[in-house]
Amino acid sequence: MTANADWADLYRDLIADIPRIAGAAPLMLFGLSACVDARILAHELKPLFRHGAPAEAQAFGKLIKERAGAGIGGEVRIDWPEGPGWLAGHVPIAYALGGTGPQAAWSLAAIGAPALIALEDRSAHKLGQVHPDILIAENGKAIRAAEVIARGPRQPEIFIIEYTAGQAIDDVTPKRSSRIIVRFHDPGLEHDAQFEALSVTLADKAGAGLISGFNSIPYELIDSEVAPVTRMLAKWRKAGVAPIHLELAGYDTPRQRDRVIDQLTGFITSIGMSHSEFQPLMPDSSDLARDMCALGDRLGLERVCVHADHWAAAATRGDAETERQALMMGCLLAGTRASVGIPAYPKGIDARATFATPPLPAVTRHGDWSVVACASPYLEHPGGTVGLGDSFTGGCLLMLGSAHSRISARIPHGEHVKAG
Repeated sequence: MTANADWADLYRDLIADIPRIAGAAPLMLFGLSACVDARILAHELKPLFRHGAPAEAQAFGKLIKERAGAGIGGEVRIDWPEGPGWLAGHVPIAYALGGTGPQAAWSLAAIGAPALIALEDRSAHKLGQVHPDILIAENGKAIRAAEVIARGPRQPEIFIIEYTAGQAIDDVTPKRSSRIIVRFHDPGLEHDAQFEALSVTLADKAGAGLISGFNSIPYELIDSEVAPVTRMLAKWRKAGVAPIHLELAGYDTPRQRDRVIDQLTGFITSIGMSHSEFQPLMPDSSDLARDMCALGDRLGLERVCVHADHWAAAATRGDAETERQALMMGCLLAGTRASVGIPAYPKGIDARATFATPPLPAVTRHGDWSVVACASPYLEHPGGTVGLGDSFTGGCLLMLGSAHSRISARIPHGEHVKAG
């Protein structure tokens, strides 16, 4: 099933079912990163390339051109303390909500599904970017962001450089549209004690849990930062939350990435990443299906998900049809975001969307694993590239968590899976 019309019809059927899906959706628990994104269009970075620009600015411009020319997005840490101020004074900047959990929650809020996020920084600058229907823990209750009273100082932003296929950046013209996440500081996790306490209280009613943001922790702090997270996850698992998903993201070094995974092994049940993040994690990869299953076996997981521009795939020990619906909902919400530029309610499939043949069959069996793949509605010239993977993750967890909640509702009390 690879023709545009076939995939488009399947996605239209899914769109028609969104009111039912969102209306019956259980609460999602989404942490542990949140920030304000300072978004810059790469073709507007002309001041970086002008004669007399600071050496740091020129080096930054060179890095952006090299990555965009090679079609690389990802995340980088830049040692240029004056960078944020210099950029703010020389190029146009737009601000928006950032962080995997909040952006995934934003896509669910856009269709009317509930998600509680971790939010330590509750400044007016941060809250002003949060969708009003996203839930935040406040005084022991989950309340709408619109009802939270702003407080505290403004925190530094994370910079997002978006580049578009065919749109020149100085003397380089990218062939692919993507974004580069740039950190001029290490924000760490959101230490939201109210989220931690309330998420544990509500865990028996939650459909799925999402954690992310560990790539912004310096190596020497990983163990101390992860320890309270694993204590919280153990309580989530004891209450029956499934899946508990780690969205991996890009790390400064393999050592940092591997330490995070090692510390979280045994507490998460699912892991997801872009194809460009999967490749260095499995450097000898030659068979995507086999290697996803091997990674799942190595980490003791129930699910491994890999997403790319044109397709998404997952190895699961669960139901293959549920996973197919999860991948498609993820691709639908991401595709809608690419079309509109921000998370939005899907009203149809963009007429410009194309559907490529996935690198794997729709469903195959590999021992006790099912490997599932689908095509995504791809736009060569999207309205935005920020947060597409986050919207994808939110859509997947919506479907997986909803399916798990329906099953759990039929299990007598006390038979939930216990923490490992």
